[in-house]
Amino acid sequence: MELNSDNTTVFCETCVCGKSFNHPGRLKFHQRTCSRNKKRLAGALEKAKETWMSRKKRRLLDPDRTDGPSGEALHLFDVPSSVEGVETEDETMGGHDVVLRAQSAIENLEHSSVDPNPLSLAEGRPRRQNRQLPKRFRDILPVSLPFFSPAPLHPALPPSTPLDPSAIPPASLGPASLTSRIRQLFKTPKNVFGLSRQYDSGQPPSHDPEEQVDLHDLSDLPSATMTADASAYHRFGNIFNPYPNQNSFLLGDWHWNHGIQKSRESFSELLKIVGSPDFHPADVRHTKWAKIDTKLAKNNFDDRSDDNAEDDAEWMDEDAGWNKTPIHISVPFHSRAKKPGLQNYHVGDLYHRSFVSVIREKLSKPEDVRHFHYEPYMLFWKSSDTSDNIRVHGELYTSPAFLEAHRELQDSPGEPGCHLPWVVVAMMFASDATHLTSFGNKKLWPAYLYFGNESKYHRCKPTCHLCNHIAYFQALPDAFKDFVTENMGNKGDIKLIITHCRREVMHAQWTILLDDEFIEAYKHGIVIKCCDGITRRFYPRILTYSADYPEKVLLATIRDKGNCLCPRCLIPKSRVQNMGMKRDMQQRESLARIDDEVRRHKVDTAREIIYRKKFVINNQAVEALLREHSLVPTPNAFSRLLGPLGFNLFPIFVVDLMHEFELGVWRALFIHLLRILNSVDKALINELDSRFRQVPTFARDFEDLLQCAIPVFDGLLPEPHNSAILQLLFFCAHWHALAKLRMHTDDTLKIFDDITVRIGAEFRKFSKKTCPTFTTRELQRETRAHKRRSAKKRAAGGRPVPAAASASSLKADTPRLKNFNLHTYKYHSFGDYPNTIRKYGTCDLYSSEPSELEHRTPKGWFKRTDRRHFIKQMACIERRQARIRRIRARSGAGSSTQCEQCANTPQEHHHIGLSQNQHQHIGTFLRTNAGDPAVKDFLPKLKRHLLPRILSMLQVENLQDQTLLTDIQLPTDIQDCDPNSVLFLYDRMYEHNLLRINYTTYDVRRSQDAVNASTSHYNIMMLNKPANDNDSDNDYPFKYARVLGTYHVNVVYVGPVITRLCTMDGTRKSSIASTSPQSTRLKALVLLIHRQSYEAVMSYRPLPEDRYTVTAKECPVALMMHQTGGIIIFVDRDMFMRYHYGLGVGHVYAHCPSSTGAQQSAEETLLDEDVEASASDREASQMENEDRAAADSDSFSESGSEHSLDRYDDSDALAEDPEDDGDDGAMDEMYGSDYFEP
Repeated sequence: MELNSDNTTVFCETCVCGKSFNHPGRLKFHQRTCSRNKKRLAGALEKAKETWMSRKKRRLLDPDRTDGPSGEALHLFDVPSSVEGVETEDETMGGHDVVLRAQSAIENLEHSSVDPNPLSLAEGRPRRQNRQLPKRFRDILPVSLPFFSPAPLHPALPPSTPLDPSAIPPASLGPASLTSRIRQLFKTPKNVFGLSRQYDSGQPPSHDPEEQVDLHDLSDLPSATMTADASAYHRFGNIFNPYPNQNSFLLGDWHWNHGIQKSRESFSELLKIVGSPDFHPADVRHTKWAKIDTKLAKNNFDDRSDDNAEDDAEWMDEDAGWNKTPIHISVPFHSRAKKPGLQNYHVGDLYHRSFVSVIREKLSKPEDVRHFHYEPYMLFWKSSDTSDNIRVHGELYTSPAFLEAHRELQDSPGEPGCHLPWVVVAMMFASDATHLTSFGNKKLWPAYLYFGNESKYHRCKPTCHLCNHIAYFQALPDAFKDFVTENMGNKGDIKLIITHCRREVMHAQWTILLDDEFIEAYKHGIVIKCCDGITRRFYPRILTYSADYPEKVLLATIRDKGNCLCPRCLIPKSRVQNMGMKRDMQQRESLARIDDEVRRHKVDTAREIIYRKKFVINNQAVEALLREHSLVPTPNAFSRLLGPLGFNLFPIFVVDLMHEFELGVWRALFIHLLRILNSVDKALINELDSRFRQVPTFARDFEDLLQCAIPVFDGLLPEPHNSAILQLLFFCAHWHALAKLRMHTDDTLKIFDDITVRIGAEFRKFSKKTCPTFTTRELQRETRAHKRRSAKKRAAGGRPVPAAASASSLKADTPRLKNFNLHTYKYHSFGDYPNTIRKYGTCDLYSSEPSELEHRTPKGWFKRTDRRHFIKQMACIERRQARIRRIRARSGAGSSTQCEQCANTPQEHHHIGLSQNQHQHIGTFLRTNAGDPAVKDFLPKLKRHLLPRILSMLQVENLQDQTLLTDIQLPTDIQDCDPNSVLFLYDRMYEHNLLRINYTTYDVRRSQDAVNASTSHYNIMMLNKPANDNDSDNDYPFKYARVLGTYHVNVVYVGPVITRLCTMDGTRKSSIASTSPQSTRLKALVLLIHRQSYEAVMSYRPLPEDRYTVTAKECPVALMMHQTGGIIIFVDRDMFMRYHYGLGVGHVYAHCPSSTGAQQSAEETLLDEDVEASASDREASQMENEDRAAADSDSFSESGSEHSLDRYDDSDALAEDPEDDGDDGAMDEMYGSDYFEP
């Protein structure tokens, strides 16, 4: 301060750089941008770090030692009153004054003797990996099912049946003893999600795979592929045998198990091998690679006479090698044929593996046995303390089918003198023919085996290698037609013989697979010593078989599209369209197919007529026996070999959602809707295409087309047909979403029952009322395809192709009339889905999708073959890769695939990148958006938004590290803190394109979604909590928002506690507000900078004219909006369950009784509607129920996660702002007046 001539005080201060200022605000702003002042501050911080670390080191070495002149511990920021130049009055000071106080304290300690510390600021700071988020950011992580309670166990007997302990024989009597006859229950406590287990046993199982489950096992995030525990394997002399050393093994593993098409990632793996310090070229220079590959590919059909056969014993004892067995069938020719009687025909060779050997190999792998369930259990869910236990359906080992097989085994007489535990091995078969090339006729018909004792979340991952290739089926060769023609002459139908022999070939091959060894194991079990040292007896049981419909009828030995076209029941084809009616649902049980002696006798009688009496296959006597129930004169291998043991083959042919609905009924409905549009106006097809082009890129298959079909088809047809079609599409999407769930409860299955009834009524209404109104014909593509097929058939029959079949004439032909057909098996199968889930578990267990995905494996192997004898070579490649994986597991060698740590850590709530390449100056940002209400008082609000999170971070650090903040008292009230104590480094905020959010799904899994403000993946959803209980206008359970940007800021906190440099990240977002819970029309976009505790600044922007905007599927909420404002909830399973409020097991926020009672699921009112309700009533009811739906929010947009700024350990980064423009004049307007003045 200085005095003027009139004795008035005038402000005059000089900066360390020499400039003088006569206004305090300009001095403060200049000091923030002054290079010399920043260098001085950086040096002070570095000295403070050295002093801090030296004193901390002395305290750790000598806890009783005290520093300071008075014998008390001197804290760095406890500034004494005698320090010169520091004011001690109790007054409110600005953030910059606090920095000056800290600098003065540091200068007072400059002359203290400190020990040199070579550690940087980042290296010296303690690691805090478990830092807690603020409460409203915390997300309940998935946990494994509850472990066993140490409490005493008691049998679950009725009170009127006391159990006399003296009457119980010793446990050594085995499962067939008296104690096994008495049903005992063992229950575990429930976990945080309310899940508990119940075993049909009086004691916990000896092996609990849930103990091995961690968060990564419960996560769908991409994670590092870890190597197996090598300690579980018996150590051999050379653990890399037949490779001579580790380096040669690593190269062989890289060549065979890292794919045939080498990528950049695969090249990096190769560089890690050859660039390792342990790699020596001499180790691989003389390796005999061809001999090793031949040794690894040995199978049972190879010659075992060579001298090195003994070296293979280490894996051949427990290795399921491939066998080769010739396939022979007897072809019947009737008495009028050229060569009547039976003729033997050699179809080819079947390459297969022994089922018993596959089971032994599976149970010898420690990495697989970890997750192998020896005992099934029932899974229950109790959402609250006042609710009842609800049965949960998810895995096969929790299904009634598995439990029934387990109880039947435990109650059986058993083996004499056997005291071993008895275990059911649940076998799940799948088979499907596939093309090996995009162009060509090379095909493969693989059969796969899965084990239901393992979790479906592991089985569905190809990287887990849990799919066992057990056989490569042979089909009738093309030369068989010549064989039939030669023996038949022109006396009969060749196609009838070929169709019959196809069934014969299939069951001849299954007769080979169900060999005597397997039948013996089915009766008496397989004794195996498991990896835990316990010897058990395993009984294989076939529970499911997944295949498409043509293969199902082949395996079930029924007629394709016959009178009774279902492989599970005997409902006639004429009543198939009644799916969902009460009588139809009852007849599915009363008319279920049973493999009994009556059926077998009919088949044997028909076969005797054909084979011994030399009648034609379709003669009247045979038809009278078999036609009523659509039987065929082929003995079923499953029935003949396993039927006498009590096996019923028909229930194993479970439903297949992909082929029956997505590629079946829904595909047929979609094509017929196109025909309807084409019949009304051909321009409507172009309008439909235009609307679909506005859908983001996720719409790639029929499943995705169904999810966005409602807004796309809306308004294309006149009323009442428009409303009827929208209603049908809604119930199709609703039914499909329920069928796709990975976790069902009894409550959701009741909903599924009701929706199944309703979708049947809607399809019948569509077929009877909507379809007859329009004259539908084939589409152009259907017409051309039909003509091509006709021309191909004529050419195959030796008849000349007429000129009318040319490509130019195909377009001119009149399309045929086409009607919508409900008399199909695929439509009939809809009624079996709820009960199938109740018996076997959810549809993803036995869907054909995993087997379709597994087809990629043999297609990759095919590229390594010579394309001629490829089946034998593929069998060798399968064994070679499996044995290399076993060597890797037992040796512990091989590098694990490491992914980016933060983005793939499931316990983190969200993640943004570390890059600071894209930054915005806060002042420039505010100037650019001047006039936008969104940036009004942006900076003060941002500070008030960050301040409680900084204090929360410091509070956690105080609790976790008592050596640093022992005597520091944190403020208990936010109002006691000055927001100006938050400073932004360089006045910058750093922008990120991608924001990843982790969240807990309805099925208690950890999943991840990505939000990108620069693409169409920018929509989010948040839980909407009313301000008070009486706020009826704001009781809609969730909010929607559009993310405008994702940023992080580097913050320096200079408050009364301690100076810290940290990073805060956050997102800017805009919400989509609804006028009321009953109105779903979207009115405006609301820009929301901070919500909940702070006032929202709204900027109304009109919606685009386009009413058919569909958002990205990868977004956490993935909203789809159409003209009525309704929200399509079917975009994924988790989104769907959020609208079924209170029914998602993993959605803990909805489990409280008050919220459950207040919310209603989306289908309650829908199911109360009459089937014949008017279109307007149906539409109003649909919209009302969508408004009532409730959902959770992963509240990731509050920008609450803090990261320690370890990357800013270099003091030079604080020295100078590289973009300091020195603009002092406009700062008051941009930052607000309270930025400079407290």
